[in-house]
Amino acid sequence: MNKRKRIFAALAAVLMLSSCAEMPDSLKEAETSPPAAMTASVTDEGENAVGSESVELKPAERGNVDTIRAQLGYDLQKTYKNITVERARVGEGSVMPTYNVTVGRAEDFDIYAYADYLYGGRYDACDESLWVHKKEGDPYYDDEPVTTEPTMQPDGKILNQNCMTYALDVFKPDDSKDPLFHLITNTMGATWGTPVGSDLPENTYYPDAFETVAQFDLDYEDIPEDLSYKMYDGEEWDLKEAVEFVEDFFNGEIAPADPDSFSYSVKTVQVKALPRETYGYYFTIQLQDENGSYYDEDRRYLRDKAAIESGTEFMIDNYIACWCSEKELLTNFTKDYSYNLGDTTDSGDSLLTLGAASELLSKKLAPNANLSFTAELNYVLVCKKYPYYELWEYPEYYEDLAVTTCELELKPYWCFRKNVPPNSQNSIEEEKYFVDALTGEIVAMAYGRTERR
Repeated sequence: MNKRKRIFAALAAVLMLSSCAEMPDSLKEAETSPPAAMTASVTDEGENAVGSESVELKPAERGNVDTIRAQLGYDLQKTYKNITVERARVGEGSVMPTYNVTVGRAEDFDIYAYADYLYGGRYDACDESLWVHKKEGDPYYDDEPVTTEPTMQPDGKILNQNCMTYALDVFKPDDSKDPLFHLITNTMGATWGTPVGSDLPENTYYPDAFETVAQFDLDYEDIPEDLSYKMYDGEEWDLKEAVEFVEDFFNGEIAPADPDSFSYSVKTVQVKALPRETYGYYFTIQLQDENGSYYDEDRRYLRDKAAIESGTEFMIDNYIACWCSEKELLTNFTKDYSYNLGDTTDSGDSLLTLGAASELLSKKLAPNANLSFTAELNYVLVCKKYPYYELWEYPEYYEDLAVTTCELELKPYWCFRKNVPPNSQNSIEEEKYFVDALTGEIVAMAYGRTERR
């Protein structure tokens, strides 16, 4: 792990169609409010009516989000020799343009109020002796010279680029307690931390150390009523109430750091088995913009080394998650970036439908692949070009440099992920495929590498 990584570690239910389809309200002459997000599944028949008027269905290969949504159930009925698309999701609204974008925190975000929410009553969030502030241009490591690119040292070793490309604010209320007992926020909009510290009994700070005994994807399934588990502190916590608690935190405390208007919701929750028949909840969080479009939620993309080094576009993940091992307590949480939406470079009127994207994917995979997928139309953050392999004598990839100095855009992709059981060894770095909804290019992430097809 290089030094830069260490600082981050420390500091349609289906509609059965033959010759007609229901017309969504947004396709009528007198357009009404945007329809709700649609999910569809090949196993949930008859739940996905989308309007009251029937029109002849002419399946399209391209269209706007309304078109894609109107034939989602139909597209899920299509069969392929090597893949099965079991369920799919399209966001709300009618528009999904491509944006030029920058990352950045809202200028009026109150870091002191944010710290007070997490530590108030125990520590004074306005006490500057408990804060560390670094400015853009400061060194990451004070014991090294400020360098703007990797530099050869007299001993032959390469010194990493050591010049911050963003400002950093760290609330460290008790350094002696735990080196990870802190709250970090920076001007990229990233934030992570813990109000309790990492030095917890029986290693309960780290959810990956424990088995998943139940999992829910809230876009496709409901949490049963009155389902609760005894948390590590011995308190029973209703799972639906836990979801509300986490969403209130992200929408109330983290969303104000976004320069544009976004909402946060729990996408998945994993119930983890902790010692002595107690449990914890691990939440992945998804982002949604004012148009109702979803942003891809992924723990980590596999790095597209070839694209980075050749100066072509590549995808950057934006992970948001939260872990609660005790009732109404945020054991730890993380969020990568906030977005400033710029001008649009494509209207989104001619995006690939699910059927067209699935057909492209099927043709690129081996005939005997036999894969089952969930498909979602999501925004993905794309870096247009990382130029430093051309500019530096000793080039290296730094993600913070990419997102703060390179041209970025948000593009619609069909995101295909394998349906893997909870806690399988493939559940984090599972096989996944992304189909560019504009160009049809396929990005495959599997077996530890990224390929374009």
